[in-house]
Amino acid sequence: MQSASTAAAPPQPFLRRYMDVDYRSHYAAVLRLHPAPSEAIAELCLFRFWLACRAYAHSGATPSPVPPLYLPPHWTPPRQAAGVDIGHALDACPGHLLDSRFDLYDRFFQLGRNRDDPLGLDAAALALSCQLFVQPSATTRTWLRGEVHALFRMLHAAFATTPRTHAWAAGDA
Repeated sequence: MQSASTAAAPPQPFLRRYMDVDYRSHYAAVLRLHPAPSEAIAELCLFRFWLACRAYAHSGATPSPVPPLYLPPHWTPPRQAAGVDIGHALDACPGHLLDSRFDLYDRFFQLGRNRDDPLGLDAAALALSCQLFVQPSATTRTWLRGEVHALFRMLHAAFATTPRTHAWAAGDA
C-alpha cells in the first residue's frame, strides 16, 4: 500500500461516519450466515475502506484512478469495527492485511472491467463474497453486489463534491 502525499483529503467526519456503520445491524443477513461473524465484520470493514479509497481516486482526487491505489493523505486504515480488532479477528498484522486486501480487490476491480461493468465493481463484489464465504449463495452475491454499487455511487458523489486542491508533483501526472 502506498500513500499519496499531495492531494487534499475529504472531510474526516464524512469518512468516520461512513466507516462507523453499524456492521451488526446493516450486515445482519450476511453475519447470520457466516461461521465467524467477527471475521466477517473485519473483512467487511477492510472492503469498505478499500472502496472508499477507490471511489476517492475515481472522483478525480488522484492523478490516475487505476492501480496501484494510493492511500489518501491523512486517511488512517481502520483497526477496529463494531468492537472487533481487525488484525486479531483475521489473524494477521494490520499492515499486511491492508496490503493483501487492496491487492486482491484491485486485481478483481481491474480484471473484471467489461462493457456491462466498466468499473469492475461486480468483480470486486464477487471477491468480497468469496473472501466471506467458500461458496457464497446467489442471494448473498446479489445483495453484496447491490451494496457495493450503492456504496460506490454514494462515495463517488460525496468525494466529487468535496473541494480539494491538486498539487501533483511534476512526475506524478
